Amino acid sequence: PQSATSIEDAYAALGVNSSASDKEVKEAWRQRMSENAPDKLIAKGVPVEMTNVATERAQEIQTAYEMIRQTRPTMR
Repeated sequence: PQSATSIEDAYAALGVNSSASDKEVKEAWRQRMSENAPDKLIAKGVPVEMTNVATERAQEIQTAYEMIRQTRPTMR
């Protein structure tokens, strides 16, 4: 996966539309971060290669969320 380069990419990284409410965006961010939490995957015995991918994905998700927060005055 690529890092979010536009606001549309940021919404896609979180799996929501730009019309999603602030609450829906935050819930999507939490869900995606939970799914890709390296610590949780290590505890489940997932191979190191997969945890490295999950770490990169978590960074992409966090960057996307921050980008969305910057464009939404109600989320700042």
